[in-house]
Amino acid sequence: MKIIVAKNSGFCFGVRRAINLAINLSEKVGRVYTIGPIIHNPQVVEELFKDGIIAARNHLTEIKGKNVVIRAHGIPLDVLNYLCSKKMKILDATCPYVTRSKSYAEELMRDGYTVAIIGNPDHPEIKYIHSYVPGNSIILKSPEDVKKIKFLKKIGVITQTTQSPENFIEITKKLLHCSNEFKIFNTICPDAIKRQKETEELSAKSDLMIIIGGKNSANTQRLAVISRKKLSETHHIETAGELKKHWFRGVKTVGIVTGASTPDKSIKDVVDTLKKFGLQ
Repeated sequence: MKIIVAKNSGFCFGVRRAINLAINLSEKVGRVYTIGPIIHNPQVVEELFKDGIIAARNHLTEIKGKNVVIRAHGIPLDVLNYLCSKKMKILDATCPYVTRSKSYAEELMRDGYTVAIIGNPDHPEIKYIHSYVPGNSIILKSPEDVKKIKFLKKIGVITQTTQSPENFIEITKKLLHCSNEFKIFNTICPDAIKRQKETEELSAKSDLMIIIGGKNSANTQRLAVISRKKLSETHHIETAGELKKHWFRGVKTVGIVTGASTPDKSIKDVVDTLKKFGLQ
């Protein structure tokens, strides 16, 4: 059996940067806190906890120190203001691509545009961006959401960095009927585009696909959706322990892709497990 691991695998730039910033800080000051998980990968968050990097999941009152790291997805403005009011020492590990999206949203608002944010309203990245333009923005998850919009004078568009280009284009097309003046920023992360394209290509030439990454990871979930469009034999797993030997009976080619928050160790564990199955 042939195993093909996608070239664009493992941590993306923004995730690697956030983790390195948090680790470097914890080595200097000891225990540090993140507001929510620093990235969407439970196994990595658990490992970081062992190093004294603790995710304050539900309440800011969980923070028992003064050193706080802002997660890769960013945090809402009201939470940032609260941390500042408590004189916390804040290290911003927000992905630069996410920060760029927020800056575009603010620019559009200043220029008098209603900001259309394409993405999942429950995702922390969208909550972060929306918090900076709350009174002059709308969140659109799907093309169906555009039906709710009345005609607007000026519409500016940005998107969640892990969106699929197809959803971004489809929603933007429908928005063209809602205004006479537009400004559009394609803020999809280049790494996300590469992974999505590679998933599409690899699923077309594989008998079975393994998508490795957090079940709570939007970008990993999207890769699984893309793969299943071409190949029903697609399995989204977090760890090698979820692999089942019977999945691979009669399979000649296995494709492996990962979300942006998946460490190299998880990839190695999956490949090693397949070898132990006697399938390599």
